[in-house]
Amino acid sequence: MDHPQDPPGDVQQVVKPPQIHWWKIAVLILVLLLALGVAIAIPTLKTLSLAKDTLNLARETYTLGKNQDLAAANAKLAATKLQLERTRTQYQVIKWTKFIPLIGAYWQDGNHFLNAALAGIDSAQIIGSALEPYADVLGFKGQGSFLGGTAEDRIVTAVQTLEKVMPEIDKVADKLKVAETELAQINPHRYPSEVKGKPIRSLVVKAQTLSHDAVIAVTDARPVIELLPQVMGVDSERKYLVLFQNDAELRATGGFMTAYGILRLDKGRVGAEKSDDIYTLDAKFRQRLQTPDPIKKYLPLVFYWHLRDMNLSPDFKVSMDTFTTYYQTLPGEPAAKQLTGVIAVDTQVLKHLLDVLGPIEVPGFGAFTSDIEPICNCPQVIYQMELIADRPVATIKDSRKGVIGPMMQTILLKAYGSPKAMWPKLVETVVRDINEKHILFYFFEDKFQQAAEGISVAGRIKDYQGDYFHLNDTNFGGAKSNMFVEQAVDQEITISAAGEITKKVTVTYKNPQPPSNCNLEAGQLCLNGTLRDFVRLYVPAGSTLVEALGFEPDTVKTNEDLGKTVFEGFFQLQPQSQAKIIFTYKLPFQASAKDYQLLIQKQPGTKAPHYTVTINDQTQEFDLTVDKEVQI
Repeated sequence: MDHPQDPPGDVQQVVKPPQIHWWKIAVLILVLLLALGVAIAIPTLKTLSLAKDTLNLARETYTLGKNQDLAAANAKLAATKLQLERTRTQYQVIKWTKFIPLIGAYWQDGNHFLNAALAGIDSAQIIGSALEPYADVLGFKGQGSFLGGTAEDRIVTAVQTLEKVMPEIDKVADKLKVAETELAQINPHRYPSEVKGKPIRSLVVKAQTLSHDAVIAVTDARPVIELLPQVMGVDSERKYLVLFQNDAELRATGGFMTAYGILRLDKGRVGAEKSDDIYTLDAKFRQRLQTPDPIKKYLPLVFYWHLRDMNLSPDFKVSMDTFTTYYQTLPGEPAAKQLTGVIAVDTQVLKHLLDVLGPIEVPGFGAFTSDIEPICNCPQVIYQMELIADRPVATIKDSRKGVIGPMMQTILLKAYGSPKAMWPKLVETVVRDINEKHILFYFFEDKFQQAAEGISVAGRIKDYQGDYFHLNDTNFGGAKSNMFVEQAVDQEITISAAGEITKKVTVTYKNPQPPSNCNLEAGQLCLNGTLRDFVRLYVPAGSTLVEALGFEPDTVKTNEDLGKTVFEGFFQLQPQSQAKIIFTYKLPFQASAKDYQLLIQKQPGTKAPHYTVTINDQTQEFDLTVDKEVQI
């Protein structure tokens, strides 16, 4: 059958589906990505270049500050701020990227960091400007505003004008809070642990921690600055009981209390009023107090609790509450209402001051230096102090009673008369000794005591939300062997998948020096004898002791003190030997590895015991010179 033909002239149209040229789309996407990359990269490269210049300026500023060149550091700070502002302006060019998934979060983090850095620089500028008038008095390079008169006069004038600094402290706190708020918005877990061997995530965490700590430090420092003029007797004369703690015979708060003196501060001027031997105080102390158990057990031939043994608590305030309660009852000594507080210093303070000042000549007692004395392989000043205090010769025993007062006065006079160029080192030395607990403070008035505790110079055992560790050694041997004993502490911390925490603590004691002749009839100085060590380990309340090794039989106990669980024991260490003690215990709480935090508090009077802390195979090593927080 014939099909009808299509109309003439009509051509049938075949509609083909459109062809998709994938290569064109790919090229288009590539072009768009390149355009996007260029749009980001060019401003970013410029930003990175500016950031690099800013970082270099910041490092130069830090170096100047570290070298205590205040005027130059302030000038460099201004340049750093200007460069940082340019960096932030350039960074805003790519602000639009914050709307891009993934990329946007990193832009936000960068912006937070830049804002925090500017707030930090603002706070540093405020501090720098506020301190400039006090530059030379505080030991900075450069000329302050307090000219004329003696060095002591300039210090007095500076202290009297401290109230001018107070409004600036509040401004600094406000700026630091801004920095803390900005940094807190950055998520550290967004970043890798390290890139090309350089840490990244830990630096973010460190910046956040430092900003938080800076806010607390400034807040806590404010009452100290406010009260310092009163503490230094600007309003009225202040008197302080100075206790000399001999760290060569280590006790709970830093050393055996071997001597004391009265320090007078009148309108900022310092003078030593009197000094005497601790045994002179005990001769006046007629009460027959029952000895605490550790003294009864481990301190031979001591039948009553004497003043010289009352720093038994590791908490300096607790010990001084006890000591001053009985001290103020002694005839011929200032009552508590006549004293502002107690300052405890150990032998390291004398050694460190003489490192800076050089030899001193104390009238009636001879020369003292920080040079090494071959007889004991120890600083000459420490050897001479031990010789004066402990060698069993009657004539020296009689003359030793007044050494602390004249020595303090001699050191003060030499410090005041020292060249201005020496002041930075002097200030640094004193501050370091305070931070390292070679100097401790106790005050009778609550406002002063709280200020001291706020900046951690009061020797308190702290409350802490997390793991806590304080190892406390008490030498009940009489010999000065702690001068030679070296200590290393190894903490192995295991955190299970369920969050249970088990700790194994190994403490190694070494005494590499030969023994002294400690026979009293020989009349020689007994420096290195048997260490009779009463050990207490303060850990979180509720911790459970699994095992304790290395102690003498029947001496290991668990008790509670100062809001902590305490494991205690007793062992002996001979010269030229080594001993190890081991505690294994479980913590009373659970935590994941990433949430675990540990505070280690240093015992006053100790130098720098070496610590190794291993948390689930991650290890940190450090010398414990100050209290330290440890975390993964």
